[in-house]
Amino acid sequence: MLNIYSVYILDISNAKRGKPDVPTTSQQPLKLNFKDDTLTTVSRDALRGLAKKLGFNETQTVLYALARLRDEVFVEQDSEKLMPLTKTQHKAIAKAEPKGRGKVIGSLL
Repeated sequence: MLNIYSVYILDISNAKRGKPDVPTTSQQPLKLNFKDDTLTTVSRDALRGLAKKLGFNETQTVLYALARLRDEVFVEQDSEKLMPLTKTQHKAIAKAEPKGRGKVIGSLL
């Protein structure tokens, strides 16, 4: 997470390099128009209530809700990422694992 000082430092370094001060996609604001609570819309009062209940601010609440929706909608794509490892992958992990040093002098088992 960027704090105000790192943003300031980035602005100074970009200005020295002649780079424009254009926000990235993740920094661009998104305007939300609130309506009455329905199946597909949420009121600002409902957002405030959710934020208070979760202990978040309104922005954190919206991002949390979108993350939950993303996980629900893209469940098939996520399951592909979590497929069991192949034998080759297990071997590669075992090969990269640090070798134990020292000698076991006793065990609790």
